[in-house]
Amino acid sequence: MVDNDGINSRGNQCPMSYSAKSKSICRCFGWCVLCLLTVATTFAQSKWDQPSAQLAGQIAAILGAGQAQLEIVNRSAIASTDLPQIRRAFEQALRAHSIATSGTDSASANQIRITLSENARERLWVAEVIEGNQTQVTMVPLNREAPAAAPTETGLVLERKPIWSSTDSGVSITSSHEPVLAALETESDLVLLKQGELIVLTKSTSGWQEVAHIGLNRRPLSRDARGILIPASNGHGFIAFAAGTSCAGSLGPSADASSTSVEWTIHCHESDDPWPAAAGEKAFYNASRNFSTGVITPSPGLDLGPFYSIAAVPRTADRVALLVNGIDGKVQLADGNTLKTVSGTRDWGSDFAALHSNCGSGIQIVASSSGEAQQDSLRAYELPAQEAIPVSPALEMGGTVTALWTAPNRNGVLAIVRKNANEFEVDRVTALCP
Repeated sequence: MVDNDGINSRGNQCPMSYSAKSKSICRCFGWCVLCLLTVATTFAQSKWDQPSAQLAGQIAAILGAGQAQLEIVNRSAIASTDLPQIRRAFEQALRAHSIATSGTDSASANQIRITLSENARERLWVAEVIEGNQTQVTMVPLNREAPAAAPTETGLVLERKPIWSSTDSGVSITSSHEPVLAALETESDLVLLKQGELIVLTKSTSGWQEVAHIGLNRRPLSRDARGILIPASNGHGFIAFAAGTSCAGSLGPSADASSTSVEWTIHCHESDDPWPAAAGEKAFYNASRNFSTGVITPSPGLDLGPFYSIAAVPRTADRVALLVNGIDGKVQLADGNTLKTVSGTRDWGSDFAALHSNCGSGIQIVASSSGEAQQDSLRAYELPAQEAIPVSPALEMGGTVTALWTAPNRNGVLAIVRKNANEFEVDRVTALCP
């Protein structure tokens, strides 16, 4: 009901017995209250408008007009009570660019996943725009006028340090054109597993020098053959696995009784034994292909199916789940007697590895980007449940990542990077916490 002065009689009501002057004053007061409420509401919403509009413009430049699922993940200290306002700001900004949004349960093929993140240096809003099998990432720094709490412990930055390159001076390798399948740092040397040989290098003032070498029993290899190098249980050697072959290397006193030096002894033999996988399990490798068959021992009681990569992910103090990257492109979590699909992994490549750090939850999954990219990248993720949450910017690797595994000390991962057809590099990747 509205009176003759245009004021809602159930809102800012003026008594009917007031004089015309009193009514006028009452009416002005009522409108002032409404204006103040409007200004307060506008101010509360506007603190998110600028970064929302900026990121929405970048998303629109990638996606164009259309429809998309909108998901917002808060990895920052922004209060959960502010998230509805932030979502409304994004929906309005995207609508201004002719992008209609819906929930994650809709049938839209396009997805927009926005992660609100921050670290010690800056606060970032990161948008992953997913169209079919293609994912593009864009980001904006949060407006410094917007409220921000103390930096969280979840943000991290990946750092890459080259260990060895096939172009290093002083390197003498019998078949330098062959791909490097795996590498292992020992106390003093570097072991390289290649398709047809095992090589041990030592660092001198003139660069890397070969100190041991042995050829491998060859079998027909797949285009992207794989291999594994792990430290020996005594800490003074290594065990290597390649297609149809197993080797053991040990460092001991020289065979020359008059010498006080130590030297490497390497023995290889044909073997179809399962390879070390994760959390004590072993997996059978398909020697004619480039993946594991899916049969592991001891059996988890689940059919994992053929897979490229597997990693152990602690869920509780006494329970470890297995993260499995199937050859069908699905990433699943084998937890107890269930096999659950992990979302947020659409842009993962075939390789990932667990990294133990002092950041966030203490363990991250470092995954390569999907596709045969000329300039591949790595990114760290956390799995609080059944969703992979990016917690680092992408780290450009300067080539294609062909292998990735957890370093023996577990506080980093090692990567094989193919720079071009005949040039390979071994990199150590670690996490820098805020």
